Amino acid sequence: MTQLDFPSSLTNSERAFIHRLTQSLGYVSKSRGKGSGRYLTVRKKDGTEASRSIMTCNLSHNSKHMVQSLLQRFPITNKERSELQPRTERAVFTSPDASGESPTAEDTQTQRASPQPANVILCVNESLIPQFLLDDCCRSGIPCRIFCTQPRRLATIAVAERVAAERGEKIGQTIGYQIRLESRVSPKTLLTFCTSGVLLRTLMSGDEALSTVTHVIVDEVHERDGLTDFLLTKMKELVQKTPSLKLILSSATLDVNLFVRYFGACPVIHIKGCPYEVKQLFLEDILRTTGYTNKDMMKYKKEAQKEERQQTSLTEWCDARLDVLQPEAPREKTHTCVLQENDLLDDGGDSVFSQMSEKDVATLEPWLLREMDACISNIFLNQDADAFVQLFNLILNENISVDYRHSETSATPLMVSSGRGFLSQMEQLLSMGANANAKASNSWTALDWAKHFNQTEAVDLLESHIWCVEAGQLDESSLVQTAASELNPEDQELLKAYHHSFDDEKVDLDLILHLLSNICQSSDEGAVLIFLPGYDEIVSLRDRILFDDKRFTDHQQRFQVFILHSSMQTSDQKKVLKNTPKGVRKIILSTNIAETSITVNDVVFVIDSGKVKEKAYDALSNVTMLKMVWISKASALQRKGRAGRCRPGVCFHLFSRLRFNNMLEHQIPQLLRMPLQELCLHTKLLAPVTCPIAEFLSKAPEPPHLNTVKHAVQMLKTIDAMDPWENLTELGYHLADLPVEPHLGKMVLCAVVLKCLDPILTIACTLAHRDPFVLPAQAAQKRAAMLCRKRFTANTFSDHMALLRAFQAWQKARSDGWERAFCEKNFLSQATMEIIVGMRTQLLGQLRATGFVRARGGGDIRDVNQNSENWAVVKAALVAGMHPNLIHVERDSLSLMGSREKKVRFHPTSVLSQPQYKKIPPANGQAAAVESLPTDWLIYDEMTRAHRIASVRCCSVVTPLTVAIFAGSAKLPSSALQEPAVHRGADAVNDSSDSEVEDRSSARLAHISIDDWLHFKLHRETAELMFGLRQRWQSLFLRRIRSPSKSCSQLDEATIRSLVSVLLAEEQSAGLQQPTGIGQRPRPMTSDDPPQTPASRSAAEQERSSPDRPRLASQLKNHRALHCKHLGDESGPVKSTDGPSSPTSGTWLLTDVWLLLMQRCSSPLRSSVRYFIMKSSNMRNIDLSQQRGIWSTTPNNELKLTRAFVESSAVFLIFSVQGSGHFQGYARMASAVSGERCLDWGSTGLGGVFGVEWIRKEGLPFQLTQQLLNPWNDNKRVQISRDAQELEPQTGSQLLQLWERI
Repeated sequence: MTQLDFPSSLTNSERAFIHRLTQSLGYVSKSRGKGSGRYLTVRKKDGTEASRSIMTCNLSHNSKHMVQSLLQRFPITNKERSELQPRTERAVFTSPDASGESPTAEDTQTQRASPQPANVILCVNESLIPQFLLDDCCRSGIPCRIFCTQPRRLATIAVAERVAAERGEKIGQTIGYQIRLESRVSPKTLLTFCTSGVLLRTLMSGDEALSTVTHVIVDEVHERDGLTDFLLTKMKELVQKTPSLKLILSSATLDVNLFVRYFGACPVIHIKGCPYEVKQLFLEDILRTTGYTNKDMMKYKKEAQKEERQQTSLTEWCDARLDVLQPEAPREKTHTCVLQENDLLDDGGDSVFSQMSEKDVATLEPWLLREMDACISNIFLNQDADAFVQLFNLILNENISVDYRHSETSATPLMVSSGRGFLSQMEQLLSMGANANAKASNSWTALDWAKHFNQTEAVDLLESHIWCVEAGQLDESSLVQTAASELNPEDQELLKAYHHSFDDEKVDLDLILHLLSNICQSSDEGAVLIFLPGYDEIVSLRDRILFDDKRFTDHQQRFQVFILHSSMQTSDQKKVLKNTPKGVRKIILSTNIAETSITVNDVVFVIDSGKVKEKAYDALSNVTMLKMVWISKASALQRKGRAGRCRPGVCFHLFSRLRFNNMLEHQIPQLLRMPLQELCLHTKLLAPVTCPIAEFLSKAPEPPHLNTVKHAVQMLKTIDAMDPWENLTELGYHLADLPVEPHLGKMVLCAVVLKCLDPILTIACTLAHRDPFVLPAQAAQKRAAMLCRKRFTANTFSDHMALLRAFQAWQKARSDGWERAFCEKNFLSQATMEIIVGMRTQLLGQLRATGFVRARGGGDIRDVNQNSENWAVVKAALVAGMHPNLIHVERDSLSLMGSREKKVRFHPTSVLSQPQYKKIPPANGQAAAVESLPTDWLIYDEMTRAHRIASVRCCSVVTPLTVAIFAGSAKLPSSALQEPAVHRGADAVNDSSDSEVEDRSSARLAHISIDDWLHFKLHRETAELMFGLRQRWQSLFLRRIRSPSKSCSQLDEATIRSLVSVLLAEEQSAGLQQPTGIGQRPRPMTSDDPPQTPASRSAAEQERSSPDRPRLASQLKNHRALHCKHLGDESGPVKSTDGPSSPTSGTWLLTDVWLLLMQRCSSPLRSSVRYFIMKSSNMRNIDLSQQRGIWSTTPNNELKLTRAFVESSAVFLIFSVQGSGHFQGYARMASAVSGERCLDWGSTGLGGVFGVEWIRKEGLPFQLTQQLLNPWNDNKRVQISRDAQELEPQTGSQLLQLWERI
């Protein structure tokens, strides 16, 4: 029965009682009619009603008063309301080259045709191609301009400098390079090396950007990174339109057939590569020839017979239980472990660290073995839930491993719990660090036990947990077992013993050190190149070589250790390429960057771990995971080829021939395993206006799945980066410029507006890279690691706080010189921390380049960090960026619910999963965790789904007000705020009320609908105030996005002050703590310093703890004070006058130059190139400038130009005489503005002179520059500029290139 009808004879009191009863039972009741014809029905909730939560929000009295004051002083204007309404009509865009005519069928057919074969050439194994082209064109007198792309910034610089050195010239002349935020090119440059991203950026300005380019070379195309595949998609289209453009694809291990099919029968050129023979040794060869063994391998050989006996006993166990297994569920379902009442809370001290070393089974006393075996036997054979009490007591008090194996069967507590379906105890064991991937003697995991005995709920729980901890797929034991016929008996036993003793998810550093020691003993010379999966392994191996392993620490004078990875500094990379002194061996630890991008000629020995870290994206769960995977055969051959560059070499592969034969031929293209939000933003800048994103990406060599593209586009619409018709919004254009995922970019921009940038920079970069906390292997260490993570949260119910405070504490430890010990103590990855520092620097540099962070004054680095100490404001920026990743707390059922998920759990690594850290977690841990939450709202970073269970990781508790103000789209329809029903008409309540008692109160509540799921019910006055405050914030955010560098108005400042006050008041009302120190960066090291990766740790620690930096800043400050005192002015800078002989204008500028130098010493150097238009009233001044190499500008522009000169690598000045209709040439600024004056100028009111180096002195007619618009001057033409008007860098570069046409 789905509906129950009650008669009309019920009284009002009886009907009210039924309404209350049905509500408590979770049913829906409804009354209809009037008087004697009034009936009552009760029915079950449908799926929609059951999933809709009751979301409420209130404001404290003080908060209401603050919001009222703001809205009374600055009411929402009609213009603002209009701007905050969703667009109902699609904007009309026209392509710059549109002629207004529709393409004919013939035109369309031409566009779809493959490019001419002669226009695309595949070249296998050659890096001298650009030089061949350059020399040939020079001999033939043919115009030539070449772009050569590299997949990485570091490789771009290395290849460019190598080619320039080979041609005997300096970088920046004929040969140059261009990477993000750094450029070394000039008008003379004919061969430009750049990253794929830079070339894509160039193409975004229009296809005509390559009108003067004759050749585009895409190097290392075999790596198939996302940007390279994206570039090839665009280049295929461009080659069809531009017959004169030649496209060359270059790689040593290219998938020739794929690209021949893609580009249509293009020529293929094979060039012979490595001239010296390289000997290959695989894992079985290494084990056999070096005699390598470890403790676990020896133990495995001794216990092989014991394992056979265990397997027999285990088979008898399982058969016996299958015979008596009953179909009904086990009686445990109602049991909980009584031990939880006597749990010991952790005291917050170091007691947990004293229990980190679990006892080895061999050291356990006989009575402990008997007790543990008896507990496991009783749980499985007798389904005795009470046996868990003794089991947990032994684990806790006797330091026995939670993964203890039964002596006769090798079964663990988690395995038998899974087989019997003891769900509560399974949760406890998993929370204590039990290994879900451990295998019994019959190779069963806990999941296999649950499946074998039909425990469906246990299967769901285990699959959810395995997804959460990102179980690996590198199981070599199974491969050796299934392909035993391909191995001889000796190799088979060697590999079995090795893989049984070592976790295939890791890299065997012990074996690498063993090989390295053998190489050093058997050979006197030859560099060793070691390929490792990631920076974590590089740092671990480096530290063991330099500090831990006596085979190397006692002979440090005989070797030098270098590292290679994509985030290292150029200066460090150059050291790797230099030859070491005689008798000193070079040891290079590298990621896959050394496969092709960087060539070290003196490498003789290669040690190949065979693994690489790749980001894998699941579109269904929207989760990106960094996984360690096997490399491809192509990569293995590339690594082998690194040896033997100068003499015969040896390559040691740390994988078997069997594994090599089972490797993929080529890596899976990144385009198929990456989130596509960033790529979709770039597609809108590259693709024709009328071309949908999915259609453009479908033209890739191996296109991504359509559903993945649709999901990415929908996500961009959700965060306001795109409108409903896939057009980029103003926010979308800015997000396309930031080097992080779009939702993290929005979070950062919100932090700029809310003035809490520094904490958000750290959190965003951490989320973009990876969790810095490492997961230990031992169960007791897992518990200790969890406690460390929890200590960093400072009782804020926030995983994001743990990330922030851990980074800040690491910074302090690094400045004090003990970061290595700090990371070990707190289970942190030092390598991850160093990468985050570099990411912060890059992201902050981009914010400065786009005007969101200014050099001085309003909007400078201090201004955008005014509220960084306020955690409530920081969380507001988190909510703005994390939406729609929100969770609502269902208090009645003590459960978590998402917008699409009805059943959500905390990820095991979240500090929120254990409200009070207990050494043995409670049986109902998830419910206890939910009950302890102080508010009803959470944000999360990632959700993983496994069947019916979803888990959320990296969570933070937030207030309902924060969600109501900052979540969702900025533009809501007018129906988003609905008046209470009681104001819309009294009959509506009487005639169709669900409950005469309940709905009279709910009918007086207003509704705020933010999206399809977020529906807040609140009092009318509160709703109006909250909606008004939301509109104030969204209007402020849109204004700042529209004009990033514009100073805040009085309205803006008042809005921010009110938001800060209200957010803080609501956090305090909820009882949430406000920690201190989160907005302060430790000194002397700032988080903006570039990462340091020295060859010697001791030298680095001395450098980081050196007081030189503050001493230098102090000396500069003292020098400035003395200088001002000498001028007789101790109060500040002297204002300049217009007199021709005024000495004060120059000295006023000098003091500000000192300030700029101080700022330059305490922050990373900017490597950007700047461009300015300089106006002159007459030609005489231009002639004088060209003769003497000087220039002057008005005092108002002096500081701007000097700042640009100090902060940038190059400043180009483009000169124009008013009324001439020409640009007269351009020069490079050669010095800062001085205090000297030139009396020969034909103008008055000019300030001090500065040096200029003229590059081109020919006139450039304005007719040639009509198409160049300056985004930094309201998109006006470049010739329509005031004196000292700065040009957007790309526009400035294109303007200088026009002189080449003269």
